Amino acid sequence: MTASDTLPLQRFTIVEVNDRNVPLCLRLATSLAGKIAADLGATVLKIEPPGGDPVRRAAPLLPQGESALFQFLNTSKRSLVLDLAGSAGREALAKLLDTADAALFEEPASVAELVRGGKATPIEIAAFPVEMNAAHRPVSEFTILALGGLLHMVGEPERKPLRLGGHQASYAAGLTAFTGLTAALAARDGGHKAPAVRVSLAEVMQWVNWKAASGADASGTSPGREGKASEFQIVACKDGHVAVVYTATQWPQTRDLIADPRLKDPKFNTRAGRRQHVAEIYAILTPWFADKTRDEIGKTAQAKGVPFGPIFSPAELLDTEQYVTRGFLAKLGDYRLPQLPVQWNGRSFAPRPAPELGA
Repeated sequence: MTASDTLPLQRFTIVEVNDRNVPLCLRLATSLAGKIAADLGATVLKIEPPGGDPVRRAAPLLPQGESALFQFLNTSKRSLVLDLAGSAGREALAKLLDTADAALFEEPASVAELVRGGKATPIEIAAFPVEMNAAHRPVSEFTILALGGLLHMVGEPERKPLRLGGHQASYAAGLTAFTGLTAALAARDGGHKAPAVRVSLAEVMQWVNWKAASGADASGTSPGREGKASEFQIVACKDGHVAVVYTATQWPQTRDLIADPRLKDPKFNTRAGRRQHVAEIYAILTPWFADKTRDEIGKTAQAKGVPFGPIFSPAELLDTEQYVTRGFLAKLGDYRLPQLPVQWNGRSFAPRPAPELGA
C-alpha cells in the first residue's frame, strides 16, 4: 500500500454500541460519527442487539427491502451481534472495550458504566446537557428542532413551521461527535490520556442556530420566518427556480447583473434600505429570471461573482456536472451513495457497503 492509499484513521479500532430502546435521533447521530470514522479507514465494530439495529427496518426502504438510512449510515463497518442484557454479551463487550481505542454510545444506555469503565475512550451522544438531568425525558428529533429554535426559522410566516428535511439535528450531532472522537484519538496517539467526550443534540442545535439566539439577545426580537419580507428569496425561472442570495458587498455586482437602472436608486445603496424596500427590489428582479434557464442564470451570475444558486430535485443531482465530474456518488451494489465530502491526498475513497447482520 502506498502513502497515497493510506487512510488517516486506519490504525484505530472503534466500538459503536447500539443499545436497545434508544431514541432514533441519538441512534442516527452515533451511526453517522461511526460512519465517517469507518469511511476514513478506522475499524468500526457495530454492536447490534439480537434481531439487529432497529434502523435496519427504518423507512425509506430501497426496492430490495433494505433501509436506505441503514445502508447510508453504516458503510465500511463490521457488525457484531451481542445480547447486552445478558452477562455473556456484557463480558464480550468488556473485552472489546479493552482492546479498542474509542467507543461511541448513546444515552440512555444500559452499558454506560461498562463503556466508561473500559480502556476505550468513551464518546457519548445524549439528547440534553448533563446539567439538565433529563435522561428520562422522551425525545425526538422534531422536539430537538423545536427546542433549538430552528422550527421558528423555516416556512412561511402565516403557516405552521416546517421541519428540516432528513435528519439534520442527528447528523449535526454526529459530525460534532466525530470531531470529539478525532481529538480523543489524537490525544491517545500522542501518548496522552484522552478525556471522555459528551455531545448533546440540544446544545448542537443551539450552536447551529446561534445567530437566532444571539440576535434575539441583542435586539430583543427573535428572528423568524419572514416570507416575502425576506432579503433572500426563491424566484421562478424558465425551467424551475433559483435561490437569490448575495452578501452586502456583492450588491453592486448583483445590480450590474440585472442591469435595470431602477436598482441604482440611492434608497437601495445600503442593506437597511434594501430590506426596507425588499418588495420593490423583487418586483424589479423577478422578470429578469423568467426567460432564462437555471444553467444560464448560474453561469452568468458566477461570471459576475454573484452566488445565485439553482434549485435541484434529488433526481437531478445524480446527473449534475459537479458531482459526476467529482465521482461523488459511488456505486454500491444496485444503488449509489455519496462519498464523504473530503479527499485524502487528492483522492476519493469509495465506502464499502453496509454489513449484513453479524458480518
